[in-house]
Amino acid sequence: MNRLTFPASLTAIAIVVAGCSAASGPTFNAYSVDASNGVRTYRVECGGIFETAATCTKVAERICGNKSVQPIEKIDRLRDASDATADPRTMDFKCESAAGVQGAVKTAPPPDTKTIESFALQSDALFAFDKSSLDSMLPAGKADLDKAIEHIKTHEGVVDIAVVGHTDRIGSPAVNQRLSKARADTVRAYLIAHGLDETLIHARGVGSSEPISDCPDGAAHAVIACLQPDRRVLITVHGRP
Repeated sequence: MNRLTFPASLTAIAIVVAGCSAASGPTFNAYSVDASNGVRTYRVECGGIFETAATCTKVAERICGNKSVQPIEKIDRLRDASDATADPRTMDFKCESAAGVQGAVKTAPPPDTKTIESFALQSDALFAFDKSSLDSMLPAGKADLDKAIEHIKTHEGVVDIAVVGHTDRIGSPAVNQRLSKARADTVRAYLIAHGLDETLIHARGVGSSEPISDCPDGAAHAVIACLQPDRRVLITVHGRP
């Protein structure tokens, strides 16, 4: 499994462990991670047999206090990644103020800017089917993202990087909205982890509201294949003229 790694030293956080064994109740370990880009991130490992996503989330909320928990990666160690019922047993996350969270969903570039470069990444190449987490990203998708990052780093005067997730029309609007936003958030986290300035990168999801395909109705295999261009993540780089 390819994990997101930081050039970092891990230091245990002073948190009371709730229980000493799986039989006696929830157990977890919590660490702080000093990333090379100066952004403090954290890792929670939930070890009990009866742990669910809620345990890791509650610990994260205690660490962040009055700030918002911004997940970077969630991994289930106990079940196969294809199991739709899997709950994360490890969560990497960071804490952001309300202002930082609002910045992550900014919808328009600053005034007096122009598009320097844009990248259209097919979701079918980026993620496994119906997935959005970092560990579900496919090798080809990571390779495409790495190339985009190298291109972006060559530009001077970058003031905004917009990451927009899109889905096709198959499925409910609510599910598509959540999936598109989750994929955009994961791509944003990947860009930040690979050296781009997090204050410039804003992510949002638009679900299936902006299709670019012209396909017949229905959900047959041929129609799903026709809808492939709609399943994408767009990265648009803006800079000063």
